[in-house]
Amino acid sequence: MVNQKSEISDKDNQLILRSKIFRGVSVEDLEHLIAECDLVTILSDQTLIQINTRNEYFYVVLTGTLKVYLDDEINEHFIHLLPGDCVGELSLFDGAYTSAHVVAERDSRLLRINEETLWRLVRASHGFARNLLFILAKRLRNDNVAIINGIRQQQELEYIANVDGLTGLFNRRWMNVFFKRQIARALNDNKPMALLLADLDHFKQINDKYGHLVGDDILSAAASVLTQQLRPSDLLARFGGEEFALILPDTSVEEAKQIAERIRAAIETVQFNMDNEVPQEIYMTMSVGITSLMLGDEMNNLLARADQALYQAKENGRNRVEVS
Repeated sequence: MVNQKSEISDKDNQLILRSKIFRGVSVEDLEHLIAECDLVTILSDQTLIQINTRNEYFYVVLTGTLKVYLDDEINEHFIHLLPGDCVGELSLFDGAYTSAHVVAERDSRLLRINEETLWRLVRASHGFARNLLFILAKRLRNDNVAIINGIRQQQELEYIANVDGLTGLFNRRWMNVFFKRQIARALNDNKPMALLLADLDHFKQINDKYGHLVGDDILSAAASVLTQQLRPSDLLARFGGEEFALILPDTSVEEAKQIAERIRAAIETVQFNMDNEVPQEIYMTMSVGITSLMLGDEMNNLLARADQALYQAKENGRNRVEVS
């Protein structure tokens, strides 16, 4: 609970004068209005304002420290309010439920102003009104910054959710959204499109012989090679394991075969260096399956045909390109 004092001393008036809301204001002209306010004390860990409740007061911190929690959980995320700061103005003005918890970090003394007296102070002093506008503007600016930071954080979380942590390529989750969009667009525009599934040959043997850390390095290097071989409009994702999926918009089967052969040749010529007690060079090959978009296709149909073509490339000796 908040304990109330009846009289405001000269020392209290000095603290009031140094607060942000009364900065540059002739307090002498407002003494009769300040006398209507209450000087209250809130003890450490006590709640001044409860979230999702009605607030009837504007508070000026004279001594002590308050903590403002911007959600309904009291946790490590909070904002400090120090002597001279104010709180309660937004909920008082808009009449909405409060949007934050305000708790005393230590014993604090506050000037408590009710709504009627607050508006009388605004009408009586241009300086007070100006300071109140500055406080509101800063609060709104801080809210905008919080919103922007929240959006950026959300974007970062979405990016993390859609990107494979090992290769830096987009993952299956992203692929399920953007490949479907590209397929729908191609069908709607009646334009050709090809889908490729590419798989590193004998990759399990690499993991078994050299370990998964070396296998991870090779996967990352292979992803880089694939990226370098693609056009800006092409879409690439890690499909799973050592397998990659590619969408080639506005691309015929013959053009897709040329791109796939370029990818296969690039992988075949890459020298993967393994740093060990005895440095070793590892060479890899890649098999590629191709299919083209047909009327009425969905992503699962395309993937199934491309997978069948990839299977044929493996059966026919690997390090080759097949079309289904």
